[in-house]
Amino acid sequence: MPKSKARKKAAAKKKQQRREFHAAAGARGVEIDGAPQGTWDDDAHELLVSRGWVAYRDLEMDQLGDGWEWLPSQLPLDAGVGGEPGPTSVFAAAEGGYDVELANPDGTVDPDRSGHYDTLEELAAALDDLEAWRVPADEYVLPDEPSFSADTPWAICQLYAGGMIDHWELAADLIHFPYEQTPDGFAAVERAHRVGLIPASLFAAVVAGRAG
Repeated sequence: MPKSKARKKAAAKKKQQRREFHAAAGARGVEIDGAPQGTWDDDAHELLVSRGWVAYRDLEMDQLGDGWEWLPSQLPLDAGVGGEPGPTSVFAAAEGGYDVELANPDGTVDPDRSGHYDTLEELAAALDDLEAWRVPADEYVLPDEPSFSADTPWAICQLYAGGMIDHWELAADLIHFPYEQTPDGFAAVERAHRVGLIPASLFAAVVAGRAG
């Protein structure tokens, strides 16, 4: 049976720290018509969500503008060395265009794995490559006994529904959980989706992540 591990985090602070890199502090202080707290892009939102990207505006991270994550690229949270891994992400930039970060093994931003697309057309042309990116296996270490937020997939989904873990943790746990070690297997996640414990967007991301 997989081990669970208490993750005592200041979730709101962590989310803000992750997002702050992508929206410069000065830019957030500038008044932008129609988007006083950040930059919003309905066209990019429609495109990315249609491909399975998870949008901040649809979850709990919409306060600073639009951002989207490709959660199938998310490593297990205990695979990081010195920090928690993060998924490939796209952000609507305050100055226009889109900032992109590839998935990382430790929560850091590698300048060689980040970039900017000036137009939605340029971003759209790059999406196949962005979605295919995975952190190279020699850049992270999986523990001999991986740990998860709870002992079973159903309990993990309950934690998410109760606000005890965020969508990032949910995806990392459910993508990499050893379902063969539990009686219900992945059917527990399917049931959690059916009864509304996890939204359709996160369920689809987990399914895509498990498929590779």
